[in-house]
Amino acid sequence: MMLATPRLSAATSAGPSSRRVSGSNRLVRRFTTRRAAVVRRVAADRENESSDAVTSRDLVDLSCGAPPCDDVVHEVPADVPTPVEAGKSGDCPYTAAKDAVSSLLPGQRMRNKMPEGGPVMLPSNAFFKSLLKAGSSPVGMPEAMLEWVNMTGHETVGIKNAVGPMCVSTVDPDIVEYVCHTNAKNYRLRMLPDAFRYVIKNKGITGSDGAYNREHRLMCQKPFMNSFSLDQFSRTVEERVGLLCDAWAKAAARTDEGNLAIDIDDHSQRLTLDIVTSLAFNMDFKQVEGIDAQLNGGEEEWRKRSSGGDLDYDIIDKVLHAYNNTSEIMGELFITPVPILKLQNLLGIGRVRELREGYAVLEDVGINHIIGRRRKELEENKQRGDNEDYCLLDVLLKATDADGNPLPKEDVWGDVNDIMAAGHRTTASNLTVNLHHLARLPEVQRKVEQEVAALGGRAPTFRDVQEGRLQYTQRVVKESLRKYAPINLFPRVVEGDDTLPTGHEVKQGDFILLSSWAMGRNPRVWDKPDEFNPDRFTEESLRQNAERLAKESCGPDATEEELRLQMERMSRRILAGRDFTYTPFGSGPRSCIGGTFALLATTVALATVVQRFKWSTVATKDPGFEIPFLYDTTITFPKGVHVTATPRAVPLGAERGSESQAGVGEESMAPAR
Repeated sequence: MMLATPRLSAATSAGPSSRRVSGSNRLVRRFTTRRAAVVRRVAADRENESSDAVTSRDLVDLSCGAPPCDDVVHEVPADVPTPVEAGKSGDCPYTAAKDAVSSLLPGQRMRNKMPEGGPVMLPSNAFFKSLLKAGSSPVGMPEAMLEWVNMTGHETVGIKNAVGPMCVSTVDPDIVEYVCHTNAKNYRLRMLPDAFRYVIKNKGITGSDGAYNREHRLMCQKPFMNSFSLDQFSRTVEERVGLLCDAWAKAAARTDEGNLAIDIDDHSQRLTLDIVTSLAFNMDFKQVEGIDAQLNGGEEEWRKRSSGGDLDYDIIDKVLHAYNNTSEIMGELFITPVPILKLQNLLGIGRVRELREGYAVLEDVGINHIIGRRRKELEENKQRGDNEDYCLLDVLLKATDADGNPLPKEDVWGDVNDIMAAGHRTTASNLTVNLHHLARLPEVQRKVEQEVAALGGRAPTFRDVQEGRLQYTQRVVKESLRKYAPINLFPRVVEGDDTLPTGHEVKQGDFILLSSWAMGRNPRVWDKPDEFNPDRFTEESLRQNAERLAKESCGPDATEEELRLQMERMSRRILAGRDFTYTPFGSGPRSCIGGTFALLATTVALATVVQRFKWSTVATKDPGFEIPFLYDTTITFPKGVHVTATPRAVPLGAERGSESQAGVGEESMAPAR
């Protein structure tokens, strides 16, 4: 058996000539089959909402999972419902608080952005030409979205589909704000493939909607905002990254050159899998130990050590195979509607049965091995007086429904499985992109080295990021997310008839196309968007950009007070890192609940590997400045991403004799033999 590699998607190993169509390219093909299903789901959601409730216990330490969109505390009159009161009535506390605060703020009403000639509509021939072009692009639909901006001169365009629902495409931060914040209650539904909903039975925070989704988001985001849990996660990141660095150093010491060529995409995925499984259910899959065994010998011994117990190597391998296989099949079935999926399953044709079997494997391992093991451990902890939550699974196993009953095992595993699948490849891809750029941009690497050296040789931690000791390193991480967003699309479904500020009239079941990739490369927002420039995220740069965008957003007729309020508001949001201009984690109530954790983890990982190694390109496997990539469900790198790691004699910042007198990191230190 080969060492399991947690690629979690067939796209990771697909060659450049692969005929697979990226997920975003399939989007438009779904338009003709979605409206009826969406309308039914909206109706069911509204019918069931009144009977759902969120307990006040679920609201402890919870918010939207990131710095709030409005970063100023305002006094709220007694007659305005509080988040807890809203929760009891079945509404989302995030949305209730936003509505309450927004109603009190002056200058919050969005101006009319409709052009003089009416809402901009894309001609059908231009639309289909763009689709054909996007079909051969690794980015897909988001590239077409930017092309429509260039074609029309407007950032929001409507697309009339003669045989399906209308679509509105936008990269305008004002319209994104309207959809994801101002009127978010009308755009809460996500567009997901029917195959996904079919096999997960509308469980998990990705596949569910309505009150169920809001309740489970509240529960799942708790460990991402709890200081004890974040301390535990920080230790896990430090320990796993440290072990990986040790493995690299040992392997490099055995080479004649004293360095090591690495497919950092592969190693980042395996490192992140260990971290995310620890976060999800307090168990790592020991993939870093597997890398060590693969690089330095002893693979058989590693497997022996990994076998036995509640979750041994064979079960881990089984889980990874199921993830890989189901992801590949999901891509093939992306546009297949539910009735056809059911028919294929009944007749035993296609790959629907194989897909269901794969998810059954994941559910079996989750419920019968992982959940059972952790429940037993929690009982033992309780007997010792330890009631802390060490992972997401702990939170869910202690949670109860409105009647005080424990959550069903299927619901628990749906959430845990979601966090593991969603958080793994996205975080790994960001570390990969960071090291790709550091390897070819010496000045960027030097600035990270200077910052890391100031830590004095000790291992970087989450606290270093939170307290501002790794500001430049985090700017590198943010710039990588801007340029290579882990998820390229986060489309929304219209729940009720509405008119956008651009004049576009949308009806229930229509779609709003939103794209992190396209927004990250919008030339009106980002100067020279194809360049890699971490200094875009300095406070001064963000302030200047915020003021410029605020002036454009207010329009020429704005009063000085309206302009001042908009500038302050825009500045707060951009500095918080989760605004409607910069959207690598999506935006609004359905944004990624682990976004803050991902920033912390990747920044610490990047600082640690720079502290231990000098990074450069691999001459024989250098793709150039732009990385060959493909979007499937997330960004993938079919050819891998290859870099060279040269160990430092001692970690940056530690006592190191003559090196401390030289420019920090300017010389590569030969490893000890």
